[in-house]
Amino acid sequence: MPKIFSEKERVDIISSLQKSAMKELSRVGVRKTTVDELCRLSHLAKGSFYLFYESKEELFLDCIKSFADGLEEMYLEMLQNLDENHIVTSLTTVFVTIAKRFRDEGMFRFLDEENLALIKRKVPEIRLKDLTDTLKSVFHTLFSYFSIENEDDIKAFEDGYLAVLHLFLIPDLEKPDETIRFLIRGLVLQMVE
Repeated sequence: MPKIFSEKERVDIISSLQKSAMKELSRVGVRKTTVDELCRLSHLAKGSFYLFYESKEELFLDCIKSFADGLEEMYLEMLQNLDENHIVTSLTTVFVTIAKRFRDEGMFRFLDEENLALIKRKVPEIRLKDLTDTLKSVFHTLFSYFSIENEDDIKAFEDGYLAVLHLFLIPDLEKPDETIRFLIRGLVLQMVE
């Protein structure tokens, strides 16, 4: 008979699994992460893992969703302290901060086609679409704060920003932070001119 967890235990276990998944994502990526290792790091019996997630890929999708949800909170807080009279500097700061968090939390691993393909194979299409919609909503909310509503400009910026994030897959960049800031500032300048 499967163990019954209280609501608090469920929340704590999911949080622990997500933290373990993020640690392993950053360290070894999706393919090399095992359910056994996730359970060991989370102090959870392997059989109990499947009470929470059908697969490690489902867990990683939840990690991406949590990351996206946290972005909106983070940048709204940042915008409270930024000078709206300096839109280029403000937007650049926000997008550089997002990019660094994207790197530091291992999210850049999902830019690798192999890791992304693993997720796509195991996760229902509707969940992937929901995630895509969430990520687009994050960008649109941010742009609307600065009254940027042109859909073509927003789409071009999203594509350019995604291209910049792919730089995290290049291991030998000499000055990655400076390069990212320079490129993001260029994107922002194009968008607000």
